[in-house]
Amino acid sequence: RLFDGPAMNIQDMWGGVGRDINNGGMVVGTIIKPNLGLRPQPFADACYQFWLGGDFIKNDEPQGNQVFAPLKKTIPLVADAMNRAQDETGEAKIFSANITSDDPFEMIARGEFILETFGENADHVAFLVDGFVGGPMAVTTCRRYFANQFLHYHRAGHGMVTSPQTQR
Repeated sequence: RLFDGPAMNIQDMWGGVGRDINNGGMVVGTIIKPNLGLRPQPFADACYQFWLGGDFIKNDEPQGNQVFAPLKKTIPLVADAMNRAQDETGEAKIFSANITSDDPFEMIARGEFILETFGENADHVAFLVDGFVGGPMAVTTCRRYFANQFLHYHRAGHGMVTSPQTQR
């Protein structure tokens, strides 16, 4: 086998949001754009509002740990928003957190902090990895170290080589 392959599939996601694993239907998700300057509390408020009717929120690909929305301030607020939305709707929710870093130890530290913070909802956390930016090492590190989490591979930055406007 040349690569690890996925640890999770759509049946796992359907089960994670409390649906029938054979035909759980559409999982409704969104991307909240904190990279435009959204601070921790407004970001968490937006998560809560979306989760009242949706299932899945993805951290924006540039949003890992920015100065205006530090991970250690943002994640506890998002975990609280998830708890409140789940309590209010009676439905499970999923959050995909960006743990991409140029340092594999930092990726692991971010992932561990997030799982610890989400506590009993840790199985409702996915990890987003910018594979184009972080490279194969980042994807493999996340896949192997966090084998029980959904892994969301993102190709942020690929446009610089795949865009028709790119002069090659």
